Amino acid sequence: MRKTFLAACAALAVLTVALPQLSYAGGGPRDHLGFFLRMTAGGMYGSSGTDEFAIGPSVGEFDFTGWGGDFTIALGGCVSENLALHGTLFSWSMSDPDAEFNGTDVGELDGTLSMNAYGGGITYYIMPVNVYLSGNLGLGFLSIDTDFGDDTSDAGFALDLSIGKEWWVGNSWGLGLAGDFGYHSIDDFSGWSTGVRFSATFN
Repeated sequence: MRKTFLAACAALAVLTVALPQLSYAGGGPRDHLGFFLRMTAGGMYGSSGTDEFAIGPSVGEFDFTGWGGDFTIALGGCVSENLALHGTLFSWSMSDPDAEFNGTDVGELDGTLSMNAYGGGITYYIMPVNVYLSGNLGLGFLSIDTDFGDDTSDAGFALDLSIGKEWWVGNSWGLGLAGDFGYHSIDDFSGWSTGVRFSATFN
């Protein structure tokens, strides 16, 4: 997963140079109005843990950390020029994350730790540079999938924030890149994530 994250960073540098050369058929900058759809995918690094985890007679702090991938889908519409409201699905997943108990490495989870959330959000585009600020709040669920079975938590709080830049590549499509930060507090677990995303927006 670390290679996926580094590849995303390399692509960020390349596309930052290449994409400004593209323009949509109408030429020049435009504004955001009407139907709104944005899809993103990328690499992330994150952590999720609890202060009340029992291993035998010991109770202490337990944390998962690792590299992974994330995606979002936002669907809605612009309520005014360059301002969109949307329903959003956002998710990340870490394969074989590292585990620590009271700061001591106890190996890897032989499986996948995921956070899946759905909720609502807002996106504002700063024009004509086509830079966007986006935030989403929702109900989140943590799940663990291993060879011994899987388990999903009750619903909790999930937050997703991002800032990105897009370039018009058609009359309605923009492609770009974004940096993101996430936070969750679900059951007794809480944590954060950060990463780089590719974005595609139809508007």
